[in-house]
Amino acid sequence: MARAAGNACREATRFGLLAALASGCATIQEPPGGPPDFTPPIILSVSPDSGAVVDGFRADAVFQFDEVISERSGGGLENLVRLSPRHEEISVSWKRSRITVKPKGGWNASAIYHLTLLPGVTDLQNNRLDSTRTVIFSTGGPIPDTRLSGTVIDWEEGRAAGGALIEAVLIPDSLVYTGTADSVGDYTLTAIPSGTYLVYGTIDQNNNRQRDGREAFDSARVVVDSTAAQVLWTFAHDSVGPRITAASIDSVTIRVSFTQKLSPNPRDTADISVFALPDTVQLSVASVWLPAAYDSVRSEEAAAAAAAEAAAAAAQGDSAAAETPVLPDSVADARPLPVPPARERERPTPADSAAVPADTSAADRLLAERPRLNDELIVRLLAPLTPGTRVLVVANATNVSGAASEAQAVLAVPAASDSS
Repeated sequence: MARAAGNACREATRFGLLAALASGCATIQEPPGGPPDFTPPIILSVSPDSGAVVDGFRADAVFQFDEVISERSGGGLENLVRLSPRHEEISVSWKRSRITVKPKGGWNASAIYHLTLLPGVTDLQNNRLDSTRTVIFSTGGPIPDTRLSGTVIDWEEGRAAGGALIEAVLIPDSLVYTGTADSVGDYTLTAIPSGTYLVYGTIDQNNNRQRDGREAFDSARVVVDSTAAQVLWTFAHDSVGPRITAASIDSVTIRVSFTQKLSPNPRDTADISVFALPDTVQLSVASVWLPAAYDSVRSEEAAAAAAAEAAAAAAQGDSAAAETPVLPDSVADARPLPVPPARERERPTPADSAAVPADTSAADRLLAERPRLNDELIVRLLAPLTPGTRVLVVANATNVSGAASEAQAVLAVPAASDSS
């Protein structure tokens, strides 16, 4: 009977009928491989460990995980590793459950190293590790208890420079320690060698971790002993002075726009000359303003004019005129300038209403201590322009870097019938 049952099982298997005889020929089991894995990889150890002093270190630095990780993590593991002081090239290798790191050319002797693994490592099931791990170790000598901190301001845009690239270049060794400002522009570098540094803050527009030629930056010389702090005000460093890009006029006012942000220094009438064409007769300039100062003066003039008109109307018993005062030509003709929107704190997105707004109060206080940068000047003339004529505007303009130029533009004065 046993032989007959065995033959029946073999026959059922041969003709694909095993399911029909499963109760007598096989035992139902769970699929191979166990339950699904939804846990991201875990870092078991890092070598050298943080705080270690390893004289003459020559081996690879190693991040050891609890499972096999994907070598395509983060678009390539090399994108997830940061090393300070910066080397021209570092070798980042995948070895199943390990990531190994070593500068090409070897580790510097007697140096303090900061090795960071950024979020983005995934396992073979695409579970992602979202935390950052940084270790600080020495290849000779004690690790110092130092701290360099500060804030990076995007001066051109009038806001905190969140995510700015930080580079602290040790003088004279030229070792470059790097970091990144947080969402409100604050940065901190700890455990860096004592000494004098040239510290850079850069608006890293292309996110390549380099200070490129057209990117706004600021730098300062800082001595780090135990603690030091430095605010950095970034702006584009142009060696060529500004040019005029556009201008508009009304009866007594010319608004001139430039290709670059201008120096925040006060303006005077010597900075801009206006000539009537075609005879090039120089016109008298009453004042030259930055937009914020002009807005303030214009508001005061409008309020004073309105008050005077209202008082005159009240004296005549004309209440209607008091409610709708007529402003002087110099005020009524001045077209409203766009007022920059007030800086706002970061707000949570609708998808994350529970998010806490970033605290930009420190950056706001710093911005209140310096004038706002502008790329525009307001010129007020002593006498109204003649409608339908042309004028030549000549401006001695200086950008924030100190580069000066003589910019020129020819403007057409609107005819009396023009609504604009």
